[in-house]
Amino acid sequence: MKKRLTVLLILFTGLLLAQHNYPTPPDAKTRLFYIQHSNNHNTFVYDANLTGKKLNTADPVAVYRLTYTKGGIKEELSNVQRKMAYGVTVVSTEPGSCSFTLAAYPAKKIYVHLEKDGKPEATVTVNGKNILLNKMFLLANKLGTTVEYIDFYGKDTATGKEVKERMYIK
Repeated sequence: MKKRLTVLLILFTGLLLAQHNYPTPPDAKTRLFYIQHSNNHNTFVYDANLTGKKLNTADPVAVYRLTYTKGGIKEELSNVQRKMAYGVTVVSTEPGSCSFTLAAYPAKKIYVHLEKDGKPEATVTVNGKNILLNKMFLLANKLGTTVEYIDFYGKDTATGKEVKERMYIK
């Protein structure tokens, strides 16, 4: 019995620490947020696409991956990644703002706007909280075909406090 409890504790601790030791992408002035997942450390990065100091309304969000399994090189998304998972569909654009969805979850809108100083920001509503998004973490099956939940990290826009909100995928 004691041995089983120890094994369960180790497994549970491993799940809690699953995101530790993940690389943080280099900061960028146009960074909106990034996505990491449980299968490896490769990271999908979302940057605002600016023309001068304005949001490019024709193509407002640039998406690429940092392939840490190959030393952190920057690569374009594959067709499958773009169409089935990490690609974006722009829903609407206005001068200085847009909204978009991710290919894997078109029900969740992400909003982009430029602050007064020209810094782009992405916001999303999760569990009734409006979050200034910094990153997402996906807990996926081994094949990466099913996601159990998504953790959203950022700041609560109402309080300014750091938050993590979990959304279970049904």
